[in-house]
Amino acid sequence: MYPPLALVAGIGSRNRSIGKAGGLLRMVPDDLRRFAAKTIGKPVIMGRKTFESVIALSGRPLAERPNIVLSRNPDFEHQHAIVCQSLASALERAALYNPDEIHIGGGPELYDQVIHRVGRLYLTLFNDDHEGEARFPSFEEEFVEVCRHGVRQHEGLEYEWVDYVRRGSATA
Repeated sequence: MYPPLALVAGIGSRNRSIGKAGGLLRMVPDDLRRFAAKTIGKPVIMGRKTFESVIALSGRPLAERPNIVLSRNPDFEHQHAIVCQSLASALERAALYNPDEIHIGGGPELYDQVIHRVGRLYLTLFNDDHEGEARFPSFEEEFVEVCRHGVRQHEGLEYEWVDYVRRGSATA
């Protein structure tokens, strides 16, 4: 019915922390480039707060990919985004682009809603103890690791890209 759902996120490897005060906990250029590489040309569904944080960070919506924004506010609109009030309508709109994957861009509430439907995770595991009020949902029992890309560093922060697929899927 829909193309597979995928999720690209950076999380604390020990506590699954992802954000604080409406923003990211870690700003690692290499990680942001990986997000872009995985999502360019594919629709990205995100919540309104995440969309607004993207604009606050970069001054514009995500380039070269459809920005599909979930908002409960029927008056919310943005000239460079497709605004939907339900996940079902967002998925329908994303599928119209005929992508090989639909990406879920966050935030934590949306991750919680879709984690049981996602087939692939592209995670950056940060080796730190940064605390944030936003956490990535538990996934370890439902997914199997398929690739580690080696430990990297940015300003003393170690991190690693790790890819997962849903347990029992054809690619696992």
